[in-house]
Amino acid sequence: MFNKFPISFEYDGIHYRGEIQPLQSSLQHRIPTTFQVVLNNVYCGLVKRKGTGWETDSPKCAIMVDIIGNHIYDWYE
Repeated sequence: MFNKFPISFEYDGIHYRGEIQPLQSSLQHRIPTTFQVVLNNVYCGLVKRKGTGWETDSPKCAIMVDIIGNHIYDWYE
C-alpha cells in the first residue's frame, strides 16, 4: 500500500495545497504510475505517468499536469 503525500505550489497567482494518492493498480519498477489528485479540497482527477511525461483525465488539472507530475517525480527521488 502506498500512502498519500502532500502537494503545495503556486500557479497563476493562486496557491494550491492538497494531497496525492498513489494507486496500486499500475506500477512500474515498484513505483505507482497513476495518482488521484485533490487540490484545495477539490478532486482534480487522475494524473498518469506516460513515458517521460504526464497526462490527466481531467480538464481541471490539465494546465497544471506538468507541475503536479514533477512534484510526484520529486517525491519518489
